[in-house]
Amino acid sequence: MRSQKYLPWFMVVPAVAILLAFGIYPLIYSFRLSLHSYSLLDPSRGINYVGLENFRNLLVGKQVLGINFSESLWITLIFGGTCLILEVVLGLGGAVMFSRKTLRSIQFLRITIMIPMLLAPVVVGNIWRYMYQSSFGLINFLLGIVNLPTPEWLSNPFWSMISLIIADIWEWTPFSFLVLLAAILSIPVGQLEAASVDGATGYQQFLYITLPGITGALLIIVLIRGIELIRIMDLVYILTYGGPGVKTAILPFNAYMLGFKYFEIGKAAAYAYLMVVLINLFIVFFVRTLRER
Repeated sequence: MRSQKYLPWFMVVPAVAILLAFGIYPLIYSFRLSLHSYSLLDPSRGINYVGLENFRNLLVGKQVLGINFSESLWITLIFGGTCLILEVVLGLGGAVMFSRKTLRSIQFLRITIMIPMLLAPVVVGNIWRYMYQSSFGLINFLLGIVNLPTPEWLSNPFWSMISLIIADIWEWTPFSFLVLLAAILSIPVGQLEAASVDGATGYQQFLYITLPGITGALLIIVLIRGIELIRIMDLVYILTYGGPGVKTAILPFNAYMLGFKYFEIGKAAAYAYLMVVLINLFIVFFVRTLRER
């Protein structure tokens, strides 16, 4: 009896040990590093305690990156906000279209739409990098056929951001589509039929029945994709490498550059913790919103 009493606790031990070893300990150690000055390029100077100096320098000075935290945050918000809005709008449009009886049976199209989401981000980045090539890329080739301008997608300050947004939308709109389609199909058909009998138009049915019924799913999409967009790294690294200049230098890319190019481990840890604060503020806001719902 005594062994059975403690058996559940012993079964939890492996999971707790893994969490402590690979989750909690690195988190605590990285926070310790964020309070110290430590460079792998000059390990002889050791790890020196500087308190909040790393955080202050990142928020105020440009450091070796040529861009400060607030400027990079603005770039991240432009990129993430644009992607999030367009992914939700396009996903909702596709979900509404495929929820109709005339298209519900076309399973092949649903599966085809899901393919980009199933690809690894590195694969997606390389696909779009070749498509964006100015001399032999598919996009400029098609634009040239119809006599439209062929921009320098990855080297022009304006088009480089557009290229990142297009690639991310292509990859992750299927996620919004899948969640919203499930939410729309879960709405009782009787509500829509009763509204139709009462003379409600398709637009009114969407506005007063469908949209309120999928609000929870919309909030979940915004929460999940918002977190992902704050910490996205793959596409920027492969497509633009933060350039041209620092025009696409979003927060995760800067943290990577500090840690793995300039080897300023303390500053990179501080940069990462500033991102953690932003993500947690974002989560708290939407969790409260979901609780109200």
